[in-house]
Amino acid sequence: MRRPAPNQPAEGWWRVIRVVPFAMTAVVSAAVPLAWAAGGKSATKLVNVADTRSLPPGFSKFIADVYNDNLLLYGLLVVAVMALTGLILGVILDRGLVLLGLNLGKLPHHE
Repeated sequence: MRRPAPNQPAEGWWRVIRVVPFAMTAVVSAAVPLAWAAGGKSATKLVNVADTRSLPPGFSKFIADVYNDNLLLYGLLVVAVMALTGLILGVILDRGLVLLGLNLGKLPHHE
């Protein structure tokens, strides 16, 4: 069966192909509010605490204690460690590329 011209009404399976996306959208649009309205058990407050009882004294225990005591300080510590890690990896990879003969320093601009 050929596809009908744009100015002619669709017939046969072309009509089904046009209706399927709209039907799927309708089903999903109806299912989402029903799932929200279904409810469930009432929420309880969730507290995440790192267990430090079995950790030996050292850096890991320090990080766990900071996490348990002050989440703002823990967040700042994580950001600082990530920045330092990026700096160290960048310097190491830059030195490695120089050893391979690739200089990624300043490039001359002839404007």
